[in-house]
Amino acid sequence: CYVNLGRCPQNRPIAVGVGPIFAPTLYEPLVAAPPGPVTVIAGGAGIAQRYYGRFAAYLAEQGRPTLTFDYRDIGRSRAGSIARSPVLMRDWCIRDVPAVLDHVNRQWPGRPIQWVGHSMGGFATGLAHNNALIVRQLNIATLSGYWGRMAVPERYRVRIMMGVLGIPIARMLGYLPGYLMGGEDMPGPAFIEWARWCMQPDFFFADTTLQEVELVARFRAPICFAQIEDDSWGTPAAVDAIASRFTGNAERALWRIRLHDAGASKIGHHGFFRDQFRDSLWPKALAWLDGQPAP
Repeated sequence: CYVNLGRCPQNRPIAVGVGPIFAPTLYEPLVAAPPGPVTVIAGGAGIAQRYYGRFAAYLAEQGRPTLTFDYRDIGRSRAGSIARSPVLMRDWCIRDVPAVLDHVNRQWPGRPIQWVGHSMGGFATGLAHNNALIVRQLNIATLSGYWGRMAVPERYRVRIMMGVLGIPIARMLGYLPGYLMGGEDMPGPAFIEWARWCMQPDFFFADTTLQEVELVARFRAPICFAQIEDDSWGTPAAVDAIASRFTGNAERALWRIRLHDAGASKIGHHGFFRDQFRDSLWPKALAWLDGQPAP
């Protein structure tokens, strides 16, 4: 289920493969490079891996193999209807992320594993039992999802969608249609669990059934949290709240991304991975992964 990706004219995969769990896609450098880190890009909730393809191709151009994947029942990991899917959001964190880490460790034994997490993809590693395999992690727009820390008026839209409308819809249909949250269709149980977490000031740390929360403080790799100026979900308060839980990391840095510095009028929660930031933000991300101080 792997594919070698060159810099083809459309900057798209030459071919794709489908897997039953996380359907990985490998972006390989066109020119052989000395053995170095392998990078994994983990997407946000309900966002398919194809969204991160251009950033993955950019990292591969810099000489590092880069892997993207889809959580179970999302994107290319989905096989048919998900109306009866039993998948919870915790499954993506405590089952899929460890599976990806184990897979990369087997495929590239001895190579350092670096992790780029977008939104949920950043805090998911804190719940992974084998997160010691990660040597360096960059989080983009990773946040504690409590609705009350989001920006106005977005916080009220989220409060209504997640706290009032979304759960009945997910129960009735068995899934949440992607257009309601701006992403892929989500398994009903996954959305319901996510919504419940977002209603709690302590987010998933308030879930007494999630024993893996103890692993967050044991995560040791250097970690950097990128907070984007106009991100209505990942506000300074929301990013700081999740960053404060990662107390065991050898280094914990914060990167405040300003619109002016990026030469943009807007970036938002998802925009970092757009090709327009190839020359402004992406080199800074790469520099941090290469061991330089946070911008």
